[in-house]
Amino acid sequence: MRKRRVAFHAAAFFPHAGTLVLLLGIAILPGCGKGDRPPLGTVHGRITLDGKPLSGARIGFVPKEAGRESSGITDAEGNYELKYLRDAMGAKVGGHKVSISTAHDRARTTETVPAKYNVNSTLEKQVAAGDNVIDFELTTR
Repeated sequence: MRKRRVAFHAAAFFPHAGTLVLLLGIAILPGCGKGDRPPLGTVHGRITLDGKPLSGARIGFVPKEAGRESSGITDAEGNYELKYLRDAMGAKVGGHKVSISTAHDRARTTETVPAKYNVNSTLEKQVAAGDNVIDFELTTR
């Protein structure tokens, strides 16, 4: 008795696989582009607390109009730079409510910044198209 060799042909089992892959690719593409991003302005500056650089603080800019928050973390000198998305720096152009906090992760649970700058923030800033240098001189009083 002779053994028969059976060839597997994916096309026979999945005749529409190519079409399905193509349609999925087309459906995903719009989310990958930059066309759905609002106009952004780059934002960077320095944060001090009672005249001293505030290191390791999280700063967040929340648009007054609907939109995604931009955020950053200060370095040892109190300098920050806002990030809108993983691959996009800046913040949405327009008015923002700003919050600054040092108790933003599990490692730092003690807040050194007064509530008027975070949970009860009174800070508001405008972001324009182009480069924005926005410094914050915070006080504990």
